[in-house]
Amino acid sequence: MQTTALYTLPVSSHIPSLKDLQSGRARLMQPREAVGGKLPMETVGPVAAHFPVSDQPSAMYEISPVTTSAAARPTYPEPPRSMTRAECKKGLQGGKLFYVKSRFAMCSGIQMVQTWAKNGAVTGQSSFTLWVISTVPDRKDRTVKYDYLFTDFFNEGRTGASSMKVNTDAEMTTFPSSARKRQGGSIPPTKTFNALKASPKYQHTVIYDAGQGRGKDDVVALAYQPYLNLIIPPNWVIGHGDGKVRVGFLAAQWDAAKYLYNAGGGGDAKKKGGASFPVAVYLPYSSKAGAPERAVAQHLKTAHTKPRDTKPVNSAKNVPGFGTDRKLHRLYHDQTRRDKNRDEAIKVCRKYWGDGYSEGGKKECDEYPFAITYEGCAQALSQYEPSTPKNNFSAMPLPKADNGNAGTILAGFLTKNRIVEGRIGTEEIDAFMVKIT
Repeated sequence: MQTTALYTLPVSSHIPSLKDLQSGRARLMQPREAVGGKLPMETVGPVAAHFPVSDQPSAMYEISPVTTSAAARPTYPEPPRSMTRAECKKGLQGGKLFYVKSRFAMCSGIQMVQTWAKNGAVTGQSSFTLWVISTVPDRKDRTVKYDYLFTDFFNEGRTGASSMKVNTDAEMTTFPSSARKRQGGSIPPTKTFNALKASPKYQHTVIYDAGQGRGKDDVVALAYQPYLNLIIPPNWVIGHGDGKVRVGFLAAQWDAAKYLYNAGGGGDAKKKGGASFPVAVYLPYSSKAGAPERAVAQHLKTAHTKPRDTKPVNSAKNVPGFGTDRKLHRLYHDQTRRDKNRDEAIKVCRKYWGDGYSEGGKKECDEYPFAITYEGCAQALSQYEPSTPKNNFSAMPLPKADNGNAGTILAGFLTKNRIVEGRIGTEEIDAFMVKIT
């Protein structure tokens, strides 16, 4: 009997040689979560509410604010919107399943390995790697691109690989389901191992026109899951594994928020807004000497690591925002609630530092979580979310310059990452996190 064992491995996994397999010195194992079927851990919104997320953090590219001179305010740079295979490969080292370069460039990949045998004795081995790189190349365009690239084809010994067929497709689920997409390019067609090696590159594009989404920001979300189905030759049987393998979800999101780029769509209502990937990325603040936002970063670091040292007094204080389990959600449309967040913070500054806490305008009352989030200082008030913990925030007077610089970074971060209103009612739509260096 001729059999083939099918294995799926993270792209950085070592593949034993045919010689070692035949000698019995090595065997292929299927690592935990090597097969796809899950979203990146950092995924947010309706897609994450309906599909499983990974329990493994993604590799994430670090973006830091740029300061042009000592006198200039820091500038949050434009996040990258492209990715090479080499960058994807480097990002997925160490067994990572996803690499998030930005909310506009991310990737996943998987190794497909086939061990061929006759009457239980290994006769050959074949393998290839599939990379799926998704990007939003233009901030003024709603096109999301999915680039498929097959590499590292290997075939040694007696195998059926040359006539094995590889069927590639993608399962797509839209929220809301009434939204209709436009597609371009091509998902890889069904090809034999050798034909795919000769023609390894494909690009699939997806667009949802504005006017089909939910809420004030016209949000559409897509669960996009590439998969492979290996069809082995008829004179072979599968002895291990499954022919169908899910590579991993790569979700996308479209909006037409009036407070973000391309609000007018160049005069075309269908082209308003843009696209992004709904993953929670980190707002970067630096507490290092010389950082223009240093005082604010130090405040947030204390609120996170030593909350009992902050005001208001709360021995059980545990502020959110520093990890995927308790993210922050942007509050844009409710100006009254944002103002109330500020009012509650100022009450604390006056209570503990007196009415003259500003020292004649040298200082401002800094609050965390930010006033522009649902988790701000007013969250637990009776008119908002009274079931949430009371006094679970921190406020204190800080130098006006540092506070202004931190605000500049925050505003640039939200705008350039295309982070929209975090909720529709109680449902999560978008979110972000904070990292202090």
